[in-house]
Amino acid sequence: MYIEIPRDMVAQPCAAVIAEPSPAVDGEALQACVAEILERIGRASAPVLMVGVEVRRFGLEDKVAELSRRLGLPVVTSFMGRGLLADHGAPLMGTYMGLAGLPEVTRLVEDSDGLFLLGVIISDTNFAVSEKHIDLRKTIQALEGRVTMGYHTYPRIPLDALVDGLLACVPPAAKHFEVSRPAFPHGLVADEATIAPADVALAVNDLMAEHGKLPIASDMGDCLFTAMDIEHTALVAPGYYATMGFGVPAGLGLQAATGQRPLILVGDGAFQMTGWELGNCRRYGWDPIVLLFNNSSWEMLRTFQPESGFNDLDDWGFAQMAAGMGGDGVRVHTRAQLKQALDRAMTTRGRFQLIEVMIPRGVLSETLSRFVAGVKRLNAAKSG
Repeated sequence: MYIEIPRDMVAQPCAAVIAEPSPAVDGEALQACVAEILERIGRASAPVLMVGVEVRRFGLEDKVAELSRRLGLPVVTSFMGRGLLADHGAPLMGTYMGLAGLPEVTRLVEDSDGLFLLGVIISDTNFAVSEKHIDLRKTIQALEGRVTMGYHTYPRIPLDALVDGLLACVPPAAKHFEVSRPAFPHGLVADEATIAPADVALAVNDLMAEHGKLPIASDMGDCLFTAMDIEHTALVAPGYYATMGFGVPAGLGLQAATGQRPLILVGDGAFQMTGWELGNCRRYGWDPIVLLFNNSSWEMLRTFQPESGFNDLDDWGFAQMAAGMGGDGVRVHTRAQLKQALDRAMTTRGRFQLIEVMIPRGVLSETLSRFVAGVKRLNAAKSG
């Protein structure tokens, strides 16, 4: 949907927005739906809860975290739902990404006989690189105001009503429920070696372990796949449409809306598009930390079309431009320089901090490499 406001009307006062009343819910249908969900979960030997974007959209993270604890279910997020429940004390295992993700999370989801998809969009973004085919007929799907199980659907069951109904029927857990969470990498070796995407994740994890979590705004490309190796924290990213140029303006919006200092992950190609929005920071007092992945390449495009010469980008020297936009910029080539730049950026407030991370062309994160291999394998299977 595209809405255009006439230029001469932008400053005109608007009437107050009247919230639509909550849709009526058939109580008996809700009760029957809740009973069937609980019966299916109780019958399953390895139930798993996967949460997606609608949990955030309807403001249900606190309730869903409590529900997961009461049910004693391990929780994963969908790829598009990365960042959900990061600070809500849920038994969170990680993010499901099929072949591209952590093997233990992939097995947990794909071997489950009671997969509960709560607010998860069924799309290639979330499920295209599954290692095993997930039979959706054997899942519980709660999305878009309906609940589907097997071959039947309960219509007009809003997600918030469903969660409330489940909480009403499941008493608080008698004992604390724990899961064995995958460990995210820490311990950057601050030496003179060149920087790989994995080193950026290590450096950020070390930084947040010392100073506390930062919310992340990520662009598309390998910076987003690198974010999958960073500790669970609030994350915004254009996972659905894979729109380049999202990271920097999203990070500014994040700081404007929440007052929290964000960490922005962006590639050099996307920075050419919208990185100049950082010039607004001085005017509004924003001071994000920007990690610019510069491999002088459209590297994610190269992985799928390596023969194309347009993937090679020129060196624009982005760090040198930061001062003119009201911030501080530094270019780093080694892991030692990366750590030093992050430490300095963390203690410098009032100006945006741009760290231009020079990554050799052709070097990918392990997560993106697995994702690309998975997509190519599936394409080969389809064409064969």
